[in-house]
Amino acid sequence: MFNYFSSLPYPKFKLAIVALLALNAVIYALVDTLTSAVDALVWLVLLVMYELEANGIAPLAENTLNKMRDVLIAVIVGVFVSYVQDSEWLDVANSALWFALIALLESEVRWPDKVFKYRQSYWFATVLVFAGLVAMVMVWAWQSAWLDVYDATLWIVAFASIEVDIFQLFQRKQA
Repeated sequence: MFNYFSSLPYPKFKLAIVALLALNAVIYALVDTLTSAVDALVWLVLLVMYELEANGIAPLAENTLNKMRDVLIAVIVGVFVSYVQDSEWLDVANSALWFALIALLESEVRWPDKVFKYRQSYWFATVLVFAGLVAMVMVWAWQSAWLDVYDATLWIVAFASIEVDIFQLFQRKQA
C-alpha cells in the first residue's frame, strides 16, 4: 500500500499537509471531544479522496467512490447535528461553510460539464466560501482559540490546493 502512495506524483508540500492533518486528527483525539476527532478524521479521508480524483488516480470505481463520499458526508452531517445540539455556533457556521465547499467539489466531480458551463459563477461562489473560511480563522484568532486557528488554516490550504488541481484538470479536459 505504501508503495502505491510513494509512486504518486504529489508535490512534497501536499504530502506534508496530509501528514499534518493526520497529526491534527490525533491531537483532537487526545485533547478534544470524540466528535471533533471523528470530524477531523472523516474530513481527512474525504480530502484524500478528492485529491486522488483531482489527479486522475482513483484506486476504486467511480460508483464506489461516490458511495464512499456519500457515507463520509453523512458522518459529517451527523457531526454538524451534534454541534447544533451542543449550541457550538462557531462550529455550526464553520461546518456550513465547509458544506458549501463540499457541494462545490461534488459538483466538479459529478457534473464537470455544468461547472465548466457556469465557471464564472462557480469561481465566484468558491471565492466567497474561502473568504468565509478565512473569516472564521480570524474569529478564532480573536478568541485565542489557537488549535482552531491552526486547524482551519491547515484545512484551507489543503482544500485550496485541491481546488487548483481540479481547475487545472478542467482546463486539460476542455482543451
